[in-house]
Formats: sequence, structure tokens, C-alpha cells
Amino acid sequence: MSTGWPERLVVRPWAPGDADRVAAWRYDGPWGVYDIGAADELPRAAGEYLALVGADDDRMVGFYCTGAEARVPGLRAEFGVIDLGVGMDPRWVGRGHGRSFGSTVIADIRRAHPVSALRAVVQSWNARSRRLLGNLGFVESGSHTCVQNQRSIDYVVVLQPPP
Repeated sequence: MSTGWPERLVVRPWAPGDADRVAAWRYDGPWGVYDIGAADELPRAAGEYLALVGADDDRMVGFYCTGAEARVPGLRAEFGVIDLGVGMDPRWVGRGHGRSFGSTVIADIRRAHPVSALRAVVQSWNARSRRLLGNLGFVESGSHTCVQNQRSIDYVVVLQPPP
């Protein structure tokens, strides 16, 4: 099995072991706020979550979710807008793989929803993710504050219009 970043990524359905794998991920520094912490906070079977894996070895490098699963508390669904949440294995964060990861996610969503806008939120301090989203065609459209884990968190809301 390869230990490097996969040459090509594919999306596959969420599998039972994926929740345990993601729950074990631990991010460094301020990115620790993205730690899931418990596998029971993630689905055990296929649904709104999908895994990104290496095309040649099925090694999971991340996931994405859509719909209600992707929305933070208080953010309302909007007609014609697909909410998007992502997570990447912390071994790969900050190593220049965000564009291929994000492009794979967006292409997969666009196959099913070619005329919908995509919406994501990113914590306001996370300049690296905000820059990546901008490079993927998202534009800042507002802000959102909510309480999560007994903390007030400020988000930037970004939209990618339909192609």
C-alpha cells in the first residue's frame, strides 16, 4: 500500500469503518477544533457522507457531506443551494492537496446537482481554507455565528454559483 498522496482520487459510499477512522483523526494547533472525537457523531452506513479514497488502493484521505449534515447550528437550508462540509485526514492538511481534494468533491456534487449553488462555512480565523475555497470558485457571501461545544464560533459563509 502506498503511503503518499494518491495520484487520483475517487468518491465511494461511506462504509461502516469510515466513522471510526475519522473519529481517530487529530489535528494540530488551532485546527484541533475540527476533531470529531467520537465515532457515534458520524453515520455508520452510507447516506449523506461519502469517502474520498485513492483510486488505486481505496485508502481514505477524507470525506464530504451535504445537506443537513453539512449545516452548522442555525444555518437554514435555502432552495437551490447544496450545503457542503468536508474533512481531510490531518496527515495531508497543509501539504498542497486541497485543490485536488476540493475539485474531486465539487465534480462529484456537480454530477448530481449541475444547476445548484454550493454553500460552505469556514471558521473566520481559517485563512488557509478561505483562500482554498476562493481558488475553487467560492465567494464570501456573509457571516454566521453559532454556539458549538459551549463556544461561540464565527464563520464566513461562502457560495459557489452554478456553472
